[in-house]
Amino acid sequence: QDYPKHYCGVFGVFGHPNAAEISYYGLYALQHRGQESAGIVTCDGKDFYSHRDMGLVPQVFKGNVLTGLKGNNAIGHTRYSTTGSSHVQNVQPLIVDCNQGNIAIAHNGNLTNAAELRDELEAGGNIFQTTVDSEIILHLIARPSASPDANSLLDAIRRIQGAYSLVMLTEKEMIGVRDPHGFRPLSLGKLDGKWVLSSETCAFDLIKAEFVRDVRPGEVVIIDENGLRSIDAFPEQKKRSFCIFEYVYFAR
Repeated sequence: QDYPKHYCGVFGVFGHPNAAEISYYGLYALQHRGQESAGIVTCDGKDFYSHRDMGLVPQVFKGNVLTGLKGNNAIGHTRYSTTGSSHVQNVQPLIVDCNQGNIAIAHNGNLTNAAELRDELEAGGNIFQTTVDSEIILHLIARPSASPDANSLLDAIRRIQGAYSLVMLTEKEMIGVRDPHGFRPLSLGKLDGKWVLSSETCAFDLIKAEFVRDVRPGEVVIIDENGLRSIDAFPEQKKRSFCIFEYVYFAR
């Protein structure tokens, strides 16, 4: 049986010519959040390139692996190892090819209604390739009935419950999402005038990026060639929370 991986590291950079290399160093700075596996997905505006494997960041991205990750946009993930089996197919970021094009996702946290949503999606004919919660989110976004815009994303995240932060990549956008209670951290920064996202600001320190602000609880940030726009996905949510372990164990 697989148990939830509650703590992971997520990272993203948009519009930078060294996106893969920057993501590598971002994940290296977040290594304390996950030593089980690592992965990076890049996009050149049309095609997606991915490398994911078990192991520490330097072990996964050996040799000239990064040179094959083309494009100016990238997201990455490190996974925390806990009790339970581990499989390479569960290594993130995950990618799905749907009616909206390619979508990649990296997820930190766990969904409390994951089993219920998975049962519902499987009953509707969806086939799962992994046992991680992230794939549930992808299926919700990629439903054939979903609209090909931000509404499908908002509909999806309003259905999920739990503690999470997400970074996502489409052919034209990078998206950051934080759960409405703010349990899991996600920060915005800038490097050479380009936007970066990270679970922790220690990644900004290593890549010499400037911290701009934290993504607010319940906020969706959508970054494209025109800049950044913000959506409050949960305007009715008033109570904010934060996991104390982020302070005492993971924060640097």
